[in-house]
Amino acid sequence: MRANTSRALLALTIAASLNGAACAADAPAAAASQPVNAVPPAFATAFNAAQDLLKNGNGAGALAKLKELDALPDQTPYEKYLIQRVRAPAEYAINDFTNALADFNALVDNPLLPATDKLIMLKSSAGIYYSSEQYAKAAVAIQRYLDAGGDDPQMKSLLTQAQYGAKDYPAAAKSARAEVDADYAAGRVPSEKLLRLLYSAYVGMKDDAGAVTAVEHMAVDYPKAEYWADLISRTREIDNFSDRLVPDYYRLKAQVLGQVDDRERLNYAAITARQGYPIEAKKVLDAAFASQKPFTGTSLADANKLRAEINKAAATDLAQMAANESAARSAKDGNALVGQGLNETLNDNAAKGAELIEQGIAKGGLRAPDEARLHLGYAQIRAGRTADALKTFQAINGGAPGTTQLAHVWILYAQSQLKAPATASK
Repeated sequence: MRANTSRALLALTIAASLNGAACAADAPAAAASQPVNAVPPAFATAFNAAQDLLKNGNGAGALAKLKELDALPDQTPYEKYLIQRVRAPAEYAINDFTNALADFNALVDNPLLPATDKLIMLKSSAGIYYSSEQYAKAAVAIQRYLDAGGDDPQMKSLLTQAQYGAKDYPAAAKSARAEVDADYAAGRVPSEKLLRLLYSAYVGMKDDAGAVTAVEHMAVDYPKAEYWADLISRTREIDNFSDRLVPDYYRLKAQVLGQVDDRERLNYAAITARQGYPIEAKKVLDAAFASQKPFTGTSLADANKLRAEINKAAATDLAQMAANESAARSAKDGNALVGQGLNETLNDNAAKGAELIEQGIAKGGLRAPDEARLHLGYAQIRAGRTADALKTFQAINGGAPGTTQLAHVWILYAQSQLKAPATASK
C-alpha cells in the first residue's frame, strides 16, 4: 500500500516553500524603517543559495547552506520560519522523513505560515506518513487536510487506504462506501481497486452482508469469474435449499461461468433427468465425456449406466416434442406449457421456449408460479431478451427456498449484460 506520490509531493512542497519566502529574503534589510518581515543581507545571501540548491534537486547542499544560517546570531521568528520552509522539503528530498515531518508539522502550526499554504503543508505531512507506512498518523493528517478545506480527490482516496492500512476497518468501510456512492450518484463506475478495498474492509470487520454487496458491485461492473463464482455459491448456503432448484443452480452456473465443475456434472445430469429433462441431462453428460478425464472408477461406471438410460429417454423426448406441445396446449392449466417451454429452451430453442412458458404463466393454475418465472427468465436470457429477463426475475418474490436467491443473482447478471463493462480502474 505504499504511496507512489514522492515526486509530486516534493514538487508541491518546493513550490510552496519557495514562492512566498524568496521575496522576503531577496531584499536586504533597510535601516530603522525596515519592515517587520525583512532580513539582513547576510541572511538573504545564504538563504537564496539554499533555495537555488533545492530547486536544482540538491537537498543535501541546501541543508548544508541552511546550517550557515543557524550560526547567525539573534534570529527573528520570521528568519526561523524561512529556514524551516526550505529545510522541510530539503529533508524530505534526502529521505530524512522524521525531521521533515517535524518541520512540516511545525509549519502547519506556525502563525507566520500564510493560510493559502497550510493545505500544502498538511498534504505534505499526510503523504510522508502514508509513504512511510505510518497509516494511523496518515489518516489523522489527511483528515486534518480535508477538515481544513482540502478537496484533492486523491487525498480522499488516500484516506480510505490509510484507514484500511491502520486496520481501522469500520472507518475504511465508511469512507470507501462514501466514495462508491458518490461515484454512482455522479454516473461514474467506481474503480475495481476501490470496490475491492470496500470488500476487504467489510471482511475485516466481519460484516458479511456488506462484503456481499461489494462483490455484487464488482460482479456487475467488472464481471470476472471469481466474483460470479462467489455470488453463485452463496445461493445454496441458505437453510433448506430446495432439491428441485439444484438444476436451476447448475443452469445459472453454466450460463454465467460457461460451465459447471467436472465433479458436479454427474449429479447435474442425474437430477435433471429425474425431473423429466433428459435432453438437458444428455447435453451435460456429452460435454463431460468430451472432456479429457470426465470420470474415473465408480463414477465412470455410474456415468456409463446413466448415459445409456438418458440417451434413450432423450431420443424419446425429441420424437414426442410436437405431441407434448399439443397436449400441453390442451391442458386445463399452464404447468405442462411451462415444462414444455423449458424443454424447448434446453434443446437450444429458447425463443420458442420463452413463448411457451409465457403462455403457461398466462394460462394460470401453476403449482410453482415463481419457479415458472425463474424458468421464463432463463429462457429469455438464452433467447437474447435480457431486458425482459431482468423484469421477469425482478417479479419473483417467493417460491421454494432458494428461488429468490437464484433470481437475485440472475438480476445482477442481467444488469451486467445490459451495461458496458468497466475497462479501467482508477
